[in-house]
Amino acid sequence: MLAPAIPPQRVTTVLRSVGQTSSHPAQKMLVPPVDLGLLHDLPSLELRARYMMNGFLTGLHRSPQKGFSVEFAEYRAYQLGDDLRRVDWRLYGRTDRLHVKQFEHETQLRVFLVLDTSASMAYSSRPESRLRKIDFARTVLAALGLLAMRQGDAFGLAMIGADLDEFLKPKASQAHWRTALGHMDAIKSGGPTGLAQGLTTLAEIIPKRSLVVIASDFYENETALNAALRRLRFDRQEILALHVLDPVEIELNEDWNGTFIDSETGQKLILDAVPVRAGYLKQFQAFLEQTQASFLDQAGDYSILRTDASPMSALGNYLARRERLY
Repeated sequence: MLAPAIPPQRVTTVLRSVGQTSSHPAQKMLVPPVDLGLLHDLPSLELRARYMMNGFLTGLHRSPQKGFSVEFAEYRAYQLGDDLRRVDWRLYGRTDRLHVKQFEHETQLRVFLVLDTSASMAYSSRPESRLRKIDFARTVLAALGLLAMRQGDAFGLAMIGADLDEFLKPKASQAHWRTALGHMDAIKSGGPTGLAQGLTTLAEIIPKRSLVVIASDFYENETALNAALRRLRFDRQEILALHVLDPVEIELNEDWNGTFIDSETGQKLILDAVPVRAGYLKQFQAFLEQTQASFLDQAGDYSILRTDASPMSALGNYLARRERLY
């Protein structure tokens, strides 16, 4: 029997505190549960992102802890894709030009969404009913781009395989969001992890004091990753890590035996999952603890996103991080 391609030396169990690591008010919203089956079956990335976003906004509107300023600050020129409900039509009558109201919390935060496209991200233990890690990650990033746009933030996109393979400069418009979706949809996962190198390259080209959101399984050399994160923090970048994992990677709860294949190196290992589970879970626990520590050491935020659980916490983390930047 040939077991599914799970990277044996990469898959490492879940921190009991992880997944509930943040006590941010934004994560206490009354968010409706996500139907993961529906999320899997929706035919496009745009529909999945909008489904997530609509559920999140419903929870935000119901929450007693809004926490976000809506104090008017200034006008800015209308841009294609702006919400027409925010156009000041009285000002248009006087000037014959379209302007939208900009609020205190809608001031020029630059967000860079980073997608890991290495081969290990193509894994799903239940492909018939559960999104692959890369599909889960790009759905969350697409929803974050939509949320950033609603907040008046400009967002860019970086896709990293062996290095920084694609990069879109930050903008805040519907057209840019759809362009980013097209790029994420078209990318194919494959090849070895080059996340650390890609983040180092990214650090050289993005403005200081941006927010960098990284969606990855973080199967990367620990020393190299730490160096890349230090490089980002040198330029005072804010970092939000979304550790995207399949539940089998976390728990190894299937009674598989046979050949396990590392999806990035092709290395093969013949084993029975049952007798090795205890040792595997111990190593995976250590891996998660170290990954979390790497981000916390750089004043970043870290959370696990299981592909069998609601990803709404990622949107709450984004808003909470944004609050602390102002």
